[in-house]
Amino acid sequence: MPDNSNKFSASSDVRIPAWINEAYFKRLLKREFREFRRILNLSIIPATPPGETYTSLLMRIVIDIELKDGFSQQKSYIVKTMLDDAQGNGGFVNTLNIFPKEKMMYETIIPNLEQLYEEAGLSVKFAPKCHHAEDIKGRICLVQEDLQTKKYRNINRLKGFDMAHMHRVLEKLAEFHAAGAVWRQRKGPFPDDFQRIYLPANYQKSKSYQARLQSYKTAIASWGLADHEQYVSRIPTADQFVQSYASCFNNNPQEFKVLNHGDFWSSNIMLSYTQTGDINQVRFVDFQLCKWGSPAQDLWELIICSARHSIRIQYFDYFIRIYHTHLVRCLKILKYSERIPMLRELHMSMIKYGFWGYFTTFTHLVFILLPPDTEASLVKLTQPGEEGDRFRSKVYTNPLYVRSALSIFPFLLRRGILDF
Repeated sequence: MPDNSNKFSASSDVRIPAWINEAYFKRLLKREFREFRRILNLSIIPATPPGETYTSLLMRIVIDIELKDGFSQQKSYIVKTMLDDAQGNGGFVNTLNIFPKEKMMYETIIPNLEQLYEEAGLSVKFAPKCHHAEDIKGRICLVQEDLQTKKYRNINRLKGFDMAHMHRVLEKLAEFHAAGAVWRQRKGPFPDDFQRIYLPANYQKSKSYQARLQSYKTAIASWGLADHEQYVSRIPTADQFVQSYASCFNNNPQEFKVLNHGDFWSSNIMLSYTQTGDINQVRFVDFQLCKWGSPAQDLWELIICSARHSIRIQYFDYFIRIYHTHLVRCLKILKYSERIPMLRELHMSMIKYGFWGYFTTFTHLVFILLPPDTEASLVKLTQPGEEGDRFRSKVYTNPLYVRSALSIFPFLLRRGILDF
């Protein structure tokens, strides 16, 4: 089932920058179509998911063009650019340097990763084609192919991936990780931006974290967990939260590391299907949070946030095996010359970096399992006070979230991951 909360919807609330106009796209179309004559019509559809937070301005641009032979054609592009500093979280987001990182991913790194497979005689694609990327006085803009025109779509985030989807996505992730590891071996370390950790200043004194903590503990007591006090007592303090997050990144040269996608859940994974309904191709989007580190980061987020509830915990170890089997295959194909990690080492790293399991449950899953809600916002989730308390109570006791938490928390407890 496609995700009904389609992120592309017309809205009068979004300010479209004046520079996104016919003149801007005329240059691109002249490069792409030798027979281009003129633009007949240009429509801009903002991506404004009701109540969902975002770090970018995302638009679908649909253009009717006339060719020199008199025939007309329609082209569709996805344009991603930075928020104004004054718009939403724009000022804060733009200091995180995520746009230069994504521009580098589309322009340089992803083509290089795909080239590794091409040299091995395989055609492997990870992302939509980037037609144009520019940085004008610090304003970064990406113009990408519109995967929807090739019948790619997202699954319904509220339902999650079934076993067939998990199998394909895990194998695709293994291909991506293997290529990153081999690229690092051949070319040296990834740029600093891919290894930097962003932690908010004075997190220990953060009123927003304390507000979330209190609301979360109150909600846990209402979920129906057997002996809920042991879970409430294990929820990390701000100090434990920061220390655990930081410990997920280390420079141990003996550990197998990869280039993680960093935001690896169903809305950033697009799939196409055959006429019989089988999965055909898989593509990833949104490469702003890529990070060099243990593959446990992407694996935890995928399984916790996007595996269907009925299989998430029951097949957890099996998912790691699917990934590992294909990872080994890909590393050998790409002639990785260092020691290939064993399956048991990967299982051990999932426990060592198990904080990602708690982190994604506490942060991302809350929003992912929230049905479309025009009132939902990250600001409300984090703001102290009555309005914030009401919203947090709503999301933390959302029946879909509670159902997941009732199986995830005992699983984390059994593996010692909640022993902060």
